[in-house]
Amino acid sequence: MSNFRYSICEPKNPKVIEKGKIDSSEIIQIFENFPWNLHLKEMENEQTNYYSPSIEFENLNNKNGLAISAVGTPKKYEFYVFFKRPKLQKTWFGLSEKMNKDFTSELLDLTKEKTIEIVKALMDNNLNYLESKFQ
Repeated sequence: MSNFRYSICEPKNPKVIEKGKIDSSEIIQIFENFPWNLHLKEMENEQTNYYSPSIEFENLNNKNGLAISAVGTPKKYEFYVFFKRPKLQKTWFGLSEKMNKDFTSELLDLTKEKTIEIVKALMDNNLNYLESKFQ
């Protein structure tokens, strides 16, 4: 099992809350128990919101990670998922390559079920699946 770290963002708190190290077996439970509805409800009545409710999971071994945010209303919301990983990128008209340690791409408008599939791929270190989804 891989070691991960996770952090959360709450709409009313301007600071990212680092939660520390966890085992990969805990990730799904953390995702499912996060109070998405509560945070989205709090956002409805506030003028100042710093973040959408979010969780970030990062594999400490290879630095691959997912940032997951909920958008919408408490009764109807979807997830935006951002996949961060080191990736070689072509530069200078494709003549050379440079390592981008924080290459990020996103998927928008995801259901909870689709988001869990992506989270499970991160847990299992299934990078081929993740790359195919985030092209």
